[in-house]
Amino acid sequence: MNREQLSPERQLVLLTAVEVEEPQREKLESLLGERLEWGEAVYQMITHRSLNMFGYNLKKYGLFDKLEQELKRLINMQWAVFRERNGHYSRRLVEVLEALDREKVVLAVLKGNLLAHLVYPSIETRVFNDLDFLMQLGDVNKVTETLEALGYVQGHFDENTLEITPATRKAKLVQQMTTHEIQEFLLRTDNLFAPLVEVDVNHDILWRGNCPYKVPTEELISRAVPVEIGGVKGYRLDHADNIIQLSCHLFKEATLMVWITSLKDLKIYKFADLHMYIRKFADEIDWKTLLERIRKYGLEKVVYYNFHYIAMMFGESVPADIVEQLKPDDLSYLDQYAIENETPSTWEFDFFTRLFDVNRILSIDESQAAGFRRFVQAKFG
Repeated sequence: MNREQLSPERQLVLLTAVEVEEPQREKLESLLGERLEWGEAVYQMITHRSLNMFGYNLKKYGLFDKLEQELKRLINMQWAVFRERNGHYSRRLVEVLEALDREKVVLAVLKGNLLAHLVYPSIETRVFNDLDFLMQLGDVNKVTETLEALGYVQGHFDENTLEITPATRKAKLVQQMTTHEIQEFLLRTDNLFAPLVEVDVNHDILWRGNCPYKVPTEELISRAVPVEIGGVKGYRLDHADNIIQLSCHLFKEATLMVWITSLKDLKIYKFADLHMYIRKFADEIDWKTLLERIRKYGLEKVVYYNFHYIAMMFGESVPADIVEQLKPDDLSYLDQYAIENETPSTWEFDFFTRLFDVNRILSIDESQAAGFRRFVQAKFG
């Protein structure tokens, strides 16, 4: 199935999840003229975090008033909420960057809070729920001291009591040794739309356990480049490494059971992140360097997975010769999941069906689900 065979509602979701360019305007107007099932369209935009991009694109082309009044009100309210929420997170990000700079610690800003400032058309259009960084494990003590001095606590947040419970030393060690990140840092605030600020500090862009790939974090940090965010100095990965990081992040969350069982595996915004990053910096990306690093780290299958699916969803953004050079002989892995296990399983249906159908979780191989439950029990008791 290709995207032109999707329902008008799902075509609209895909088209407007990224910034619509002038050549696509006619398609956008045509889809809006269809007899749309808005319940389906809006639900998909909410679960895939693209409702604000939808509103942005319609306003960009003067099409917003074509919507029913209550839907316009919903979109405008969501826009206002995330202007405040993301704005608050951004101010906290600036505080963290200033503190890290004072301590001469280099952490690379990752994912949503980077892309909202560099790639997306406005701060409201990329929904994110935490501040993500990448650090070398050797800096863990200094990073911890820096964030604690700002009031952050490593622990767990109770959404009912709105209280933070500090993590035990054992819990911190288990988190660091068994996952790609250290125990999250949490800060309570009096902001109505951001009552909790979470800082996630990653020490690996892949996953722990039987991960067959290895990308040394020290190498990524050594190539990090300065970036200005909110008027202060921070660091980001260079373009080649950012593409690798975004690809690794998407691939692991799309294929590992821990994300599949929580329905966090296939989210359109993750694919949109990579597509928009490549489109934004197309003239600056050193494709030769990117290929060299992908091959050095043995990530051909990981990155091809990303390039293959963003082309299906949004059209070509990566040079065809680059895609062809990465293409594996066996493409069956594109439909596999539970890859952390000795024998992965294969989805029963095509990519677009599983992208839009949350009931995909009901078709998970029971042996994989049982194995995942045993893992969780062993890890958390």
